[in-house]
Amino acid sequence: MDILKPETAIAYVDGSFKETAHKFSYGGIMFLCHKDGQVEERRLSKAFSHPELLEMRNVAGEIMGAAEAMKQARESGMKEITIYHDYEGIAKWPLGQWKTNKVWTKKYKAFYDQISQDISVKFIKVKGHSGDEYNDIADKLAGAALGE
Repeated sequence: MDILKPETAIAYVDGSFKETAHKFSYGGIMFLCHKDGQVEERRLSKAFSHPELLEMRNVAGEIMGAAEAMKQARESGMKEITIYHDYEGIAKWPLGQWKTNKVWTKKYKAFYDQISQDISVKFIKVKGHSGDEYNDIADKLAGAALGE
């Protein structure tokens, strides 16, 4: 993991989907370095059953997890967050590299456009299920939110 400077955060996010339960979820682990240099760890997870988002399967969870990490970093007074993700769209939609064809990808981009006025957001793609410790934790938290 990168060494954090004061008022910066790192988050690893992942999504999951459980067809039999008609639910999707996100999991994440965040490290926030406060002004005084103290590093706080937060674990994030939440399951949803939103009918419009179910068609996006685990991608819906990926989007919600990234948005939640950005939101928590901003609310905690961070000036910058780096989001590690294993699904390309997490970075490509907000950065305008992929078209936002669906209602929720448009909402995600609009959220990013708004929040990035207050906090610098960087994205780093990691390979999923490759032994990356924090990506694996995010994956497990997303699964646990669905009872797996």
